[in-house]
Amino acid sequence: MPKQVDHEQRRRLLAEAVFTVISTQGFEAVSLRDVAVQAGVSMGTVQHYFPTKQQMLSFALSHMRERVMSRLQATVAALREPTRRDLIRAATAVMLPVDPAGREEACVNIAFFSAATVTPAYAEQLRDGYGRILTVSVVNFREASRLGELRDGIDPDVEAPALYFLTQGLVGPTLVGLYSPDQALSLVDAQLDRVFCPTSP
Repeated sequence: MPKQVDHEQRRRLLAEAVFTVISTQGFEAVSLRDVAVQAGVSMGTVQHYFPTKQQMLSFALSHMRERVMSRLQATVAALREPTRRDLIRAATAVMLPVDPAGREEACVNIAFFSAATVTPAYAEQLRDGYGRILTVSVVNFREASRLGELRDGIDPDVEAPALYFLTQGLVGPTLVGLYSPDQALSLVDAQLDRVFCPTSP
């Protein structure tokens, strides 16, 4: 029997190789050949799945969103009876470079943000990603408001994007060492303390 190949899994593995090349060598270093070397496959294998570098990078960007969501789901699943604040804090922490996976994802995202200024296809994918995350964030804050978990006078439609873009603003300073991961998370916690009612001990 011929060996069955999971083509989607192979594409994801190549996308992971793209991430490694970007995070260790920079966006400019990405080529079909470099990705083949990183993945331990032939150049022909990479070209079979991605005839062009553009197609490879576009798929890698879409896979990044799936990877982040998978990590978030695993993080949330590990929480026991989480409050809405716990869920929001977990999502925020996943988006920050506070562990090796988050650091690699942040390096890749920043590289794509830069490239998106001259590549409309990347910009479209990133706008879509922003929109999805903001929608979920607003839903979570509105639910927290409905449950009485937010302090008086807090507007969930304002605080949801404010927290998200605070998080985005912390990515670069944390990557370059201006803030440590603990300091970045402390700023997030301070923002959550301002918005959410104190929890009972």
